Amino acid sequence: MADWDDFSEDYDRVFLENPQYVDTIERMISVAAERDGVRVLDLGCGTGNVTASLLRRLEGTPISVVAVDPSAGMRKKCGGRFASLGAVEVREGDSLAIPAEDGGFDFVLSHLALHHVPPESRRDCAREIARVLAPGGTLVYADMFCDVDGDIRDPVRVRDIVDKMVGVALYCLDHGAFDMMQVMLSTLPADINSEGEYLTTVDAWRGLLADSGFGGIEVTSVPPDEFGIRIITALKGLPGSIGGKGGPDVPAPPGAPD
Repeated sequence: MADWDDFSEDYDRVFLENPQYVDTIERMISVAAERDGVRVLDLGCGTGNVTASLLRRLEGTPISVVAVDPSAGMRKKCGGRFASLGAVEVREGDSLAIPAEDGGFDFVLSHLALHHVPPESRRDCAREIARVLAPGGTLVYADMFCDVDGDIRDPVRVRDIVDKMVGVALYCLDHGAFDMMQVMLSTLPADINSEGEYLTTVDAWRGLLADSGFGGIEVTSVPPDEFGIRIITALKGLPGSIGGKGGPDVPAPPGAPD
């Protein structure tokens, strides 16, 4: 497992080498830009790459961002990056204890963070995200997902994870992202053994979000599709709406695409 405080110094240099990483963020921001809302939570903000992309895309729009991360090193990098911008506030916290009031955000954006949540805490995580979103607010969550859940020693599960991680590593190697290739291979044992890296399926998160009051749940794939990078978009149910427990007819917020 990485020491995120130490790795914060190298994070951007390593991760921004990977074209799929950059493409995923741009796709996340495209979803957010299509919908109304000015209060944004960047959950698991790291060095602030999602926030930076959002501010570039919505330049001139009066938005406010709260960026949350448990790592002091990451918060320092993120805070320094936006020190001159009053629109961005960096706070200590994580997905199980978000330092924000109920209903305080129109959007929650999270990239490559929630796979660190242990399986037994995922339901609490989904409920905590629902708590801080305003009714009709939008979650945009991007991460690597596996296709098989099972025991740590389940050969089908292990092969699925190995195929994805090695596939990403070779993709990075082919695109000149040598250091990112090494990161993917070095974290492979942790992914297999569920040691701080808890890959799960999209369907697992669909169920958790539906049970936590989300509806309109959509999943898009980030190419190359076989690597398991997906973006989940979900709307927090509006009070009194049919499907307020995550049914398919939860109304979309104003400005959302039909």
